[in-house]
Amino acid sequence: MSTTSKVLKKLYYILGEKSEGITVSEFWNYLFEDKELAKELVFDGERREGIVVGLQTRIRKGGKAVEGIKIIKNGEGKNVFILNNNNLNYLAGVSNKYLKEATTVKLEVQDYVFNKSEQLIINKYGNALEELERLNSDLEKIADKIFGKIIKTDNLKNEKIKEEK
Repeated sequence: MSTTSKVLKKLYYILGEKSEGITVSEFWNYLFEDKELAKELVFDGERREGIVVGLQTRIRKGGKAVEGIKIIKNGEGKNVFILNNNNLNYLAGVSNKYLKEATTVKLEVQDYVFNKSEQLIINKYGNALEELERLNSDLEKIADKIFGKIIKTDNLKNEKIKEEK
């Protein structure tokens, strides 16, 4: 199996685990966790950047070699690999990450007392965060259901192809 094929296989595996997607730099970190693959990704002490760059080009152009993966720009303007067939999963993962952080922060300002209308806004904001958490949890369930059906469909397709051979 070629190094590029191994890298692509690793990308599919990681994206199956990381529904929120991964940046290119995060992907390199995952690649180097695999010690055997890491040996193939270095030449003369330098990282073989062309492997991931070539993969990105193939993903952008589309085609059967990289079905099910796309690259999008996240809110920070970074390229992120995500599974193409379930954007709900990506959105729920990203939302969950930020909601966890936002809901741990207590809504207060030191040395300031809110008037009635300001406190109402603060309360509404807190309630909206809680509601968004509930909705995001429901969205994750829908995304997981869809992802499960996609996996079953892919497995059935693979079985049919094996039977035809």
